[in-house]
Amino acid sequence: MQPRALEAGSFHSVMSSTGRPSPGAGDSDASAGRAAQQPRARATRLAILTAAAEHFARDGYHATSLDSVLADSGGTKGAMYFHFASKEALARAVIAEMVRGWRDLRGHIGHSGLDPLSALLALVDEVITRLVEDPIARGGTRLVHDLPRGPQDASEHYACGERDTLALLAQAAQAGLLREGIDPALVARQIIALIAGHRQICDVVEHRHNLRQRVDEAWALLLPTIATDAWLATWRAAAP
Repeated sequence: MQPRALEAGSFHSVMSSTGRPSPGAGDSDASAGRAAQQPRARATRLAILTAAAEHFARDGYHATSLDSVLADSGGTKGAMYFHFASKEALARAVIAEMVRGWRDLRGHIGHSGLDPLSALLALVDEVITRLVEDPIARGGTRLVHDLPRGPQDASEHYACGERDTLALLAQAAQAGLLREGIDPALVARQIIALIAGHRQICDVVEHRHNLRQRVDEAWALLLPTIATDAWLATWRAAAP
């Protein structure tokens, strides 16, 4: 990455008549240079991360080459190794970015003002959108299976999904939105399993854009068995 060129006259503005830098000018210039580099460094890192996620999602961890990632990102090897020490570090960064995105999404949904069951539907809807459209989510989801710690990573990934789903279902039960006798933990496991299963089928057999239709069909079957008639009536009335 090349440093920004000095603007006309800026060199002379920081020099004294003796030809030495004015007091503090060097420190100020260095700070300004670092500040200017930061946005570009972040943009470079994001470009490499996004290109890597696309390749990991499509080709898997082992079949992805760093040369192809760099070619698509427009970055250099120097830039990549400045941000990521190895291919595995790059993959771990994709997963970390995905996790950060899920965490931010949970926070947003938690402050949406929706009832717990509607919040769960909104959460799943956004998860599906990201699994279809967002390379970070698609690449990160595949990487939790592909990396050397695959089973442990996948276990943590799905356990986190179950916990978030269970929390909303437990709140829905407390609010009287679920039918009598419904076990929120059992339902949470089934919801995560159906999303993961349909995503896998779409990735392998169909097209990933079919995932939304498949999950919508699953909701149409599942919701009448778990939600109260009153909640279902409100939900159906609000449907477009």
